[in-house]
Formats: sequence, C-alpha cells, structure tokens
Amino acid sequence: MSDEPVNPTTSISAWWILLLVPVALPIGWLVGGMPGPKPRPPKAWVATTTATPDDRSRRTASTSSPSNDAPLWSADPAPAQPPTEDAKPAVVSQWTDLQSAMSESQRNGKPVLIDFNAEWCGPCRAMKQELFDDGARGEVVKTAVIPVSIVDRRREEGQNPPEIENLQQRFHVTAFPTLVVFSPETGKIERTQGFGSAEATQAWITEAAKSVR
Repeated sequence: MSDEPVNPTTSISAWWILLLVPVALPIGWLVGGMPGPKPRPPKAWVATTTATPDDRSRRTASTSSPSNDAPLWSADPAPAQPPTEDAKPAVVSQWTDLQSAMSESQRNGKPVLIDFNAEWCGPCRAMKQELFDDGARGEVVKTAVIPVSIVDRRREEGQNPPEIENLQQRFHVTAFPTLVVFSPETGKIERTQGFGSAEATQAWITEAAKSVR
C-alpha cells in the first residue's frame, strides 16, 4: 500500500476551521439573543370635523366594545341647559300706582303689595319710617314686590274716591295699616293687619310674595 502525499493547503484550512469554531459560537449566540425592534401598537382613531356622517357611524361602531359601553365619539354635542329661575337678576321696583303696578307685574311676574294706610294712623307712620323708608329694608321690600300705597281720606274729606272705596271693600280693609300681597297671574292673595316691628313685617312680605306665586 503506497502512501499518498498530503496537500499542505488542505491541512492548513482544516486547522483554521478548528480555530474559528470556538470564536464563532459565542458570536452567533450574541447575535441571536439580541432583541429586535419592538412592534408599534396600532394608533387609536381620532374623529375629525372633515369625516362624513357615514364614516363617523362606521368608525364609532368599530370602536364600540361588546359590553354596550358608550361610544368614544359622539356626533351631537350635549344640548345647552336653559338658565334656572335663580339665575335671573333681581328686579327692584319703585313705589307706584296700582295700574302701573299691574302692568309691571304682567311683564316680570312679581307680586303686588298694597299698603292701605291713613295720615292720622300712628302705626302707619312708624311702618313707613322703620321699614319702607329704611335703605336696606326698603330695598328688600322693593325686590320682593311691586309696592303701592293707598291712602284713606275718609276722616279728612268725609269719603274716599270710588276706586279707593271699591279696593277697600274688595280686600276687606277695616283697620290701618292693612297689607295685601297678591299675584295677578295666579290670583292668590295674602293679607295682614297692624304693625308690630320692621323685622316681622319685612319677613311677612317676603314670605307672602313667595306663597302667592
């Protein structure tokens, strides 16, 4: 059996392969273990004012969950709430005659106060001074009602004009002062006689104005 000659080139290549294997294995492990780019999450859909109604309905339906949750987008804005009664500014009325008070009540809905009084009546003068002519208390009264003063002239002149006589009979005025609060809109009436104090009379007027509305 004859010995064949060994190719020196083949021998050197085999040795290089043996030397490179230990180096290539760690490199391959490092390359395979490196994390790649993370996938981006899908962008959430945002409605714009240029979308058509059909697009809006389809997109709204696609974003709704099976648990009947409210849609993420609504085409119709919430309706504006009307102003409440408390939001209306307070109206300060001035002392006037009955006809003008009735006209004002029809415009703003405020009740009317009639103060039946007489010049010779001491309690009438005290109520005027302590309540009606007082700055703060008078303002409260004029805010709650439209005030009207009816002066009895029977003692001074022997009789009243027919319109005053009719008013006194209608509201059963038999003593002074008599206060009547009424609403032309509802027809409700509150009535009281005499004057005890400014505080009590002011409270009665404001409560009567609320009750006749």
